[in-house]
Amino acid sequence: MLPAPFRLFFAAVPLLVAAGALTMAAFPRKMTSWQTRSPDGSTQRIEPSDTRILMMRVTGVVVAALALFMLYGVFTVIP
Repeated sequence: MLPAPFRLFFAAVPLLVAAGALTMAAFPRKMTSWQTRSPDGSTQRIEPSDTRILMMRVTGVVVAALALFMLYGVFTVIP
């Protein structure tokens, strides 16, 4: 049996990864839009295409599922 700090670390890391991945899946436009500034001072917003948004959502859900599976595995393998 591992000491409590190690168990907390092995539980916190997959939870943080899952939270970040679900945030990316839920708000892909806010997480990937850029604001550029030209030499004359005007600003322009660059947003990704719809295909990239869809792939980010799918990837975010898959990564979150893998992270939650890792969390389950940690508590199953390391009691």
